[in-house]
Amino acid sequence: MMLPGKGFTKTIVELIEGCRKSSNVSLSPSLVEHAIRNKVLLQLLRTLDINDSLREKQERGYAVIVNEVERISHALKGLSYAFFKLIKPISYVPADVDLLIDVNHVKSATHEIMGLGYRVAVKDPYCLTFTRGDSIIDLYVHPSLGGVIIINGQRLLEHSCTMEFNGVEIRSLEGYAEALVAASHAIYKERIYTLNDYFTVEKWASKKTLKLAQELKCEEALKTAIELNWKIRLGALETPYKIPLPTWLVMLSRKFQTDNLTRATSKGMLKTLTNKRIGELLTSKLTRETY
Repeated sequence: MMLPGKGFTKTIVELIEGCRKSSNVSLSPSLVEHAIRNKVLLQLLRTLDINDSLREKQERGYAVIVNEVERISHALKGLSYAFFKLIKPISYVPADVDLLIDVNHVKSATHEIMGLGYRVAVKDPYCLTFTRGDSIIDLYVHPSLGGVIIINGQRLLEHSCTMEFNGVEIRSLEGYAEALVAASHAIYKERIYTLNDYFTVEKWASKKTLKLAQELKCEEALKTAIELNWKIRLGALETPYKIPLPTWLVMLSRKFQTDNLTRATSKGMLKTLTNKRIGELLTSKLTRETY
């Protein structure tokens, strides 16, 4: 049973961190929905040792991602790239596979990915989206929003290493860099903070993360994420947490002022807003409750 006065967010955090006995919690539809919206369902099911059709579906989805990551990793061998938003301190099933690529290797990477049966579905100034059936790959030169760079992807690539992902050796960002990406992506791009972000920042943020945030002008995103984590630990904040629109716009404004790369690319934002797909994307940022 849920304890009086405790929200689903606090319950999930305590379960995953081992601070609450799973025998005291029932896996209700509401708890499952909360875990889905927070992108931590697979980790919760594994923590509770639930073996049902829902767990089987999650594990199948995870296996598909592992298989695709292995194929992509082999195809891009020899290129300068890194998976990101993939390896986390928790297990989850990502909706797509995100890659950072050296700007000089975009053409080669595109050729190799298309050789795996993918086609280019969307072309953005700093990202190519590939699809093959239900599988999606986003190939980034820089993580961006509406054609505006929110973090320097080429600098991020300098903080990559070889890691193991379910028995597969891949190139991925270092943990401290992933923590910064989680904070920046949630705060600047999505405007929504989930428990997936919480665990990534909570477990992997370090002095190296702070130094990198200062270099890439993302200090406010990291600071905000740390403050949200503190409230989550206290049980004072339910997630997914949607950043108030005025607060978000002020933070973006300060990002434009302090980050030369963001400011330089923001000049083309009005042009990209006329693009129907980008307009729909930005509208989604203003209205949705999770991502």
